[in-house]
Amino acid sequence: MQPENANIQRFTFSKKERLCSEVEIENLIRKKQKFFCYPLKCFYQIKPITDESSVNQLVISVSKRYFKHAVDRNRMKRLIREAYRKNQRQLLDPVFRASGQRLQICICYVTNEILPYNLVENKIIEVLNRLTKVQQA
Repeated sequence: MQPENANIQRFTFSKKERLCSEVEIENLIRKKQKFFCYPLKCFYQIKPITDESSVNQLVISVSKRYFKHAVDRNRMKRLIREAYRKNQRQLLDPVFRASGQRLQICICYVTNEILPYNLVENKIIEVLNRLTKVQQA
């Protein structure tokens, strides 16, 4: 017998969903597929699904130039990561998944002010909507 909440969607951000390879990150930024959605700059790359990697991957960057204190950089990364985690389901389009493609995404925060969570979440939703349009094109 399954528990009552077995059909509840889980919003996770696992290790597989993080882009950690320096080589992959350099390739991602070098491809120059990007757009700007203030205060976020988004680099993206569409890659084929392989056996070991079948999920969209994300890296978040907050520059030391804008935030001198690590506490502030980490706070902004946490806010962006949480907004992405809660809203990433719109990127999991079945048509895109069936085509055998996935996304690698780099989100860079490019301002020196700490914005409230609801503004950050709205901007992440805007970024995800644009990425969804890119997937479908």
